[in-house]
Amino acid sequence: MTAQASNPSAFQLLVTGNAEIPHPAERALINVSVSSSGNKRAQVSEEVLTTARHIESLLRPLCPDDESPEAKAAAPLAHWSKTSLSSTSHVPYNHKSPDKELPRVYNASVNFDIRFRDFVALGSFGTKLSSLPHVEVQNINWILTDATLKSFKSQLRKEAAQDAIQKAKDYCDVLGCTSLRPVELQEGDARNVMSAGWGSTSSNGPGAVARGGGLFGSAAQPMAQMSMQRARRAGPQAGEEVQAEDLSFDAQEVKMAMDVTIKFHADHAL
Repeated sequence: MTAQASNPSAFQLLVTGNAEIPHPAERALINVSVSSSGNKRAQVSEEVLTTARHIESLLRPLCPDDESPEAKAAAPLAHWSKTSLSSTSHVPYNHKSPDKELPRVYNASVNFDIRFRDFVALGSFGTKLSSLPHVEVQNINWILTDATLKSFKSQLRKEAAQDAIQKAKDYCDVLGCTSLRPVELQEGDARNVMSAGWGSTSSNGPGAVARGGGLFGSAAQPMAQMSMQRARRAGPQAGEEVQAEDLSFDAQEVKMAMDVTIKFHADHAL
């Protein structure tokens, strides 16, 4: 504790200042789950592996041609990875006839972690993904790059400190304290306030998935192999020409944020 902090005549204030700076998202993070279940273990596994291989074939052309910075910056994909095949099984409880055992159910799954920097490519990928069986995408997370966050740190610090100072001044004005002075500061980490959602999603033309629906629909309607079926039900009548168009995504706004806690001393009101 400093000498000032032990001064009984000093009035002490401890306030936290906040700063937020909005910025359009630079990356879209999607988690794709490929899963299937049934009474035949080999068939269930093969269904998942077949779809997973198809997804890999869609992702490879979107990767950088080489490891050079130029190639990485030009590639639609920033990163992708997948898990190994996961398999489980269980015997469901027979509610109608508890004494009779039901057939064993086998489950298999593979998960993909995919990061897009090109949102046009994301729309094209999403359109193709919606035609595949056993695929589910629950949500999209929109984030910024570390480089962007670093470039705004100075501004975040200044705005968070200014917010803390203004709060302290407001309290002193009400309480009649004077000679406000900072004596201690603790900085929080600069961070992305990750935005989770679909962004502005649209697809135009006959048979298109409606805005917010299907594979990348609203959070209340996670995709469960229904996008193409929904599109077909809303499709044209017999004899009409169908022209498929890609989904399009407008990146959501992401907030960069920082907190700073500052201890002030002030003189008591006379």
